[in-house]
Amino acid sequence: MTEPKPPGAMIVAGTFRARRGVTLPVLAAMAAMSTASRAEDGCELYTYAVDAFDPMTIRVFEIWSDMASFKRHREANHTKIWRGKWNDLGLGDANLTSYEIDNKAPL
Repeated sequence: MTEPKPPGAMIVAGTFRARRGVTLPVLAAMAAMSTASRAEDGCELYTYAVDAFDPMTIRVFEIWSDMASFKRHREANHTKIWRGKWNDLGLGDANLTSYEIDNKAPL
């Protein structure tokens, strides 16, 4: 009988929209969220980027060491505050997907 594999790392990738553009308040809120998230135990990478071909689209990319850290992040106070600001900032249309990976290696 094989032993169960330990939970793998989690990757979150996707987009959301800045309906009124990426304004200074949007950038400040993204910076605050990124800083708080990067300080979380288990966060390996957390970043936003404005799409070069569509400046209303913000790309999201996160790497979490395991499912438990990803779940803690989803329940973290700063995550709830960030999501609560979206409407006032003109953000929405989130299209995010999480992926659990078993293996990673440099290319």
